[in-house]
Amino acid sequence: MFILETKGDHDMPLCKIYGIRLCCLIVLSGCALALNACGLHRTVLLELERHERIAAQEQREKTLAEITMKEQEALATQTSIKIGEIIPQLYGQALLQGSWAGSACNERVLIEVELATANHEAPFSRYVEPADVVGTFRAEDHSTPSQPRIIETGLKGAFTYHEGVLSMEATPRPVIPTREEIEEEYRLRDNAAVDIELASNEVTYGQRGPWGIENIEQAERNRKALEELETQEALRQKAQAEAYAAKVAAAKAELVPFRFDIARDSEGKGWRGFIDGPHFKGCDIRLASKQGITTDKLPPITRQVALQRARRQHVTSSQ
Repeated sequence: MFILETKGDHDMPLCKIYGIRLCCLIVLSGCALALNACGLHRTVLLELERHERIAAQEQREKTLAEITMKEQEALATQTSIKIGEIIPQLYGQALLQGSWAGSACNERVLIEVELATANHEAPFSRYVEPADVVGTFRAEDHSTPSQPRIIETGLKGAFTYHEGVLSMEATPRPVIPTREEIEEEYRLRDNAAVDIELASNEVTYGQRGPWGIENIEQAERNRKALEELETQEALRQKAQAEAYAAKVAAAKAELVPFRFDIARDSEGKGWRGFIDGPHFKGCDIRLASKQGITTDKLPPITRQVALQRARRQHVTSSQ
């Protein structure tokens, strides 16, 4: 039998060498396919995580849009409310949304207020202390024109549906992450969730080799890998929560408390009342809607309610 010989392959027959190399190629190809499959699986899981989050957000937006539509209908169809009548909830809620601007202290202080009720998902609402009505407050004190003092806080309070009075008090300035920070956090959480799910699957289904024989060492490695991933993500979220808590604590430390009580003004164009605190000292306050909302359908403030508000304001100022 004639046998070809090759140098460098230890005098092994050529057909046997090719056979071994073919087996190696098949094994390597299988490994590559497996890695590609794992990568594809991970990509699919990441996309599922993203779609679940988007679907939940879209459902919240749909619910909010339905509420907003009903409120706008109530705002458009509301007739004048008489003194003593209960203000319809949807109409009241419609008044307590969006941007309001005005002045206080004989126009010495310029004010901007953002409002939302508890069932509205305003951009700031999840970052302020919970209440029936929440908001943000920004004021510029122009008593020293060259260096106007700027005040920024959160707001929380309530609206009385039997009187039409909105009472709000200052809360710490909300620490609101940027859109980029939110997207990055979503990305990190999605990646961690997928990595943990894949590792968990390895713990559950990857304990046996290709012939169904249990591999104790591999099972232990899979378990440790899962624990490490879970620990890393828990530590990352803990560090983020601590950093956020530090920012909130700093905002609390710089809070200068104040309170305002407002109701419809005499013309029904907006809100009018009193604001009191270290920077205001029982000042008047006027606000008008940037969206063109008016308060003319609200009942006028009675003398009794005005007297009660004045007494409450006097007590607050003397404390």
